[in-house]
Amino acid sequence: MEKNTQIQINHLQENLMAIRKIAGWTAEEFGAKIGVTKQTISNLENKKTPMNLTQYIAIRAVLDYEIANNKKNTVLPQVVTILLDKADDFNEKDYNNLKEAISAVSISAAGGVAGATLASMFAGLLAPIGIIGLGMIGPIGAIAGGTAYWLKKILSKTDIK
Repeated sequence: MEKNTQIQINHLQENLMAIRKIAGWTAEEFGAKIGVTKQTISNLENKKTPMNLTQYIAIRAVLDYEIANNKKNTVLPQVVTILLDKADDFNEKDYNNLKEAISAVSISAAGGVAGATLASMFAGLLAPIGIIGLGMIGPIGAIAGGTAYWLKKILSKTDIK
């Protein structure tokens, strides 16, 4: 597997719990969406088992579906894009600050904060990192071409054609 693909898998696994909470899912609901148990989700989130490419693709597909069909959640596409597609644009310190900001947003999302309030909070937490106004991604461009884009990148870098 190519190094960049493994980095994206690692980034998803490191941030899976935060992404799940921002999407508004329990571990059980999320597991049902990708066809695994709540325990599997827990093991992935707690890094008891490493995420594989198949799990990464399944999770990204479910996230893309949610992004496309839940326009009220404007934070999820931004989080997915920043953490999974743009993470290489940040140095280690900024990436760690970004993870902390997203973790804080996920806690608020799990507590029931949503919509414009959550988006405003997210923007405020990103400003010190240099992602002011989320201009680098925008709500529609956030999925960077959707599933076909990121999946094409992965498949073009593997032996699977």
